[in-house]
Amino acid sequence: MRVTTILTPKIATPQNRNERVELANQLFREFHTRCFWHSPRDLVIIEELIPFVVKGLRKHGGRRGFILAGKLQSKDGSSDRELLECR
Repeated sequence: MRVTTILTPKIATPQNRNERVELANQLFREFHTRCFWHSPRDLVIIEELIPFVVKGLRKHGGRRGFILAGKLQSKDGSSDRELLECR
C-alpha cells in the first residue's frame, strides 16, 4: 500500500501592512467559493476588510483556512475585533 502525502505550499507571514493586504486578497480569491460566496468575486480587500477575511477563514475555511487566518492577525497586539464592535 502506498501512502500519498498532499503538501500545501508554505505561505510566508506578512511583515508589513502591504504584505498583509496582499495576502488577504490572495486568500479571499482562493477561498471565495468556500468562505466568501456571498461577496462579489471582484471585491478588493483593503486593510479595513482584513477582519472580515479572518472571520470567514476561521469559520468556513477548515483547518488550512484557520491556520492561514492567523497569519493575517496584526502583529502590534491590537485586536481586530475592536474595530468591528459597535460603540
